[in-house]
Order: sequence, then C-alpha cells, then structure tokens
Amino acid sequence: MIRKRKKIAYVINPNAGLMNKEQIIVQIKLHSPSALDYEIILWETPEQGKEITKRIVDEGFSIAAAVGGDGTVNEVSKALVGTDVALAIIPIGSGNGLARHLKIPLNVRKALELITWGEEKKIDSCFINEKAFFCTSGIGFDAHIGKLFAESRNRGFSTYAKITIAQLFRYECAVYNLTFDKKQIQRKAFLITFANASQYGNDAFIAPRASVGDGLIDVCILKPFHFWDLPALAWKMFHRSIDKSDFMETFKVSEVDVERTNTGPTHYDGEPGTMGSSLRIRILPRSLRVITPTH
Repeated sequence: MIRKRKKIAYVINPNAGLMNKEQIIVQIKLHSPSALDYEIILWETPEQGKEITKRIVDEGFSIAAAVGGDGTVNEVSKALVGTDVALAIIPIGSGNGLARHLKIPLNVRKALELITWGEEKKIDSCFINEKAFFCTSGIGFDAHIGKLFAESRNRGFSTYAKITIAQLFRYECAVYNLTFDKKQIQRKAFLITFANASQYGNDAFIAPRASVGDGLIDVCILKPFHFWDLPALAWKMFHRSIDKSDFMETFKVSEVDVERTNTGPTHYDGEPGTMGSSLRIRILPRSLRVITPTH
C-alpha cells in the first residue's frame, strides 16, 4: 500500500495540544515515511481552513495528516469526503475522540509511523444541518456548556469544569420531537448526542456500541436525572456501560429529524455552534478514507 502513496500534507494546528509547532515539526522530519514526499502546512487562523483543504485536494496529495485536536480533524476530514485522499490523524488535542475510537496511537512518533504500516479504512461521515461531523454531534446540556465556554475569556480545563459545575443543576431540560424510521417520539432530555464514534474523547463513552462503518448513527438520549445519580452515570460513561443506564435510551438510525422549541446551541466534533429549531441529522456511509491500525 505504501508504494501507491505519493505525497503527504501535514496540516498543523499550532494552537492545539501541549506540543509547540517546533517540536511537532522535528517529530515529522524524524518519523515521516522516508519513501514519501511531504509538505508541512501551518493552519494558524480559522480563515485559512478552506484555502488549505482546497490545496490538499487540488494539488494531488494522496494523504492529508491532521495534526491537532478534534476540530482540526473535522476541518481536514470534511474536505476529503468522497475523494481518494486518505486522512491520517496525528492526535495532539485534549479529547482526541475519533483517534481514540480508531485506536490511533496518542504518541506522535507512533502515529506518524502508522502512516507507513497502517491500512486504509473507509468510515462514515455524518451531517447535522449539513455541518459535517465524524465523531459526535449533539444538543442539550453539553452544547450549552460548549457555547458558554467559547464565550468565556478564560480557557483551559479548569474553566470548563467550573462552568459545568455551575450550570449542572441550573440547566432546564427541553422537550424534543424526533422522527426516524417512519415514526415519531417525544422525549424530555438532558442532552441528545448523535454518535458516529463511541466516545466524546478522553475515553468518555456516550455510545459504547457505535461503529464508524455501519452506516448508522447512534442517537443517545440522556433523560433528566437527580444530582445523586451523577456519580453512577459518570462511572458508567467511563466504563463503557452508559447505554445500560435507565436514564439512557439509544436508537440506531440512518437519518433523524429533530424539532425543538427554539434556536439553540449545538456542537459538532467539539466545535460549538448555533442552529435553528429544526435539525436534520444524516449519514453518508463509507465516504472518508482513514489510515488506521491493521486488525
């Protein structure tokens, strides 16, 4: 397989993770496949995203390596959907949800070496109101926290944790109408996650049975709960058993329409956004090539 690949574009988000860009570049020079040419592209401002990904497709790269977190992976991946360009992931973000699901090494050197000995696998791409996501998207509490965190002047995990704790039992659950498989259900929910992969990141498994290659989205509905239920829910999430909780309801669908009362926050692969009261979530099966460990 390696002989068929000709050129790699390493797209580096220098603002992601704990490694600085000089350290990353050194690692690439040391461990990039010796048989292949490569180019290092720094993605330093949000405005550069479309220009960079257009170059990758137009200039004949056969591999695009997203060097960053879930946001960087999302930005690079959405340009590669339906193309022959394969995605490689060099995970240096905080959550690394898709990388963890695909068992891509979190060590930079090992992730770079995977480009040589890994195999190409086709995975599904998902869309929420035509915004692409490859790991998870959602509405409800986690989207609400994502919005508040994005608006905060302070960054980092401690800020995120403070916002979460402050909002946890002030948050008012909403009622949602979901339509899928020719039926409609109504649910009051703390959050609803649309999962392509099994986890948010950091091994927090919201959809333990999800597969990125089954052509289905796991719709995970977490119902309202009491504060004393939180420790058990957290334990189940980090032990791959949240789907067995009485508060969780999961459906596997190829497409789902959601109606909520108002415009509100959403997230897609960890990126916060705002969308209207009507949401359509759909899947495009086996539409993205990704380099993964051999099985």
